[in-house]
Amino acid sequence: MIIKTLILLFSSLLACTPILEVDDSSVEEVVLGVHAASNCSQIPGQSICNLALKDQDDKIWQLHDLKGNVILLDFSAMWCGPCQNAAVTVQKTQDDYESEGFKYITVLIDDPDGGTVELDDVQAWVDSYGISTATVLQGNRDLIDYDAIKGYPLASWPTFVFVDRDMNIYYGMYGFNEEFIRSKIEEML
Repeated sequence: MIIKTLILLFSSLLACTPILEVDDSSVEEVVLGVHAASNCSQIPGQSICNLALKDQDDKIWQLHDLKGNVILLDFSAMWCGPCQNAAVTVQKTQDDYESEGFKYITVLIDDPDGGTVELDDVQAWVDSYGISTATVLQGNRDLIDYDAIKGYPLASWPTFVFVDRDMNIYYGMYGFNEEFIRSKIEEML
């Protein structure tokens, strides 16, 4: 167990996607959160760091698995009115652009009371807003870093990060404007 822990710690310092293969090659362990390394960033124009969180099915999801797609990361809080307005449009946006290689990813940072997001919260969000094929993730406030080194510079809700097919940050915006979001997605496609 000590060797596995050391390998996992060492790999998280060197790479954006720390995956540890143990003696049984069918088992993988992934550290949840942002995986910052010297070759990635949360700043527009640079390669985005990997993000590993649990999804609405309680399975580990990793951002870098979507390389080759245009990605919209929507960082929202469940208590936030504009975030709820954005959530109403998630599935339609996913449906409209999915065939062109687009993925809409919602990362919930706070539950309705401003606390930690649990699986039940994510499932309630999915059910409330009719989300069926877009991904919703169990985030937390540890993802926030105003310096954009070990997290995202989330200064208001919602915050959107547009990621191009090569995993570079194309654009970032605070607040919800459906028309503008769609124009940026179309620009990237």
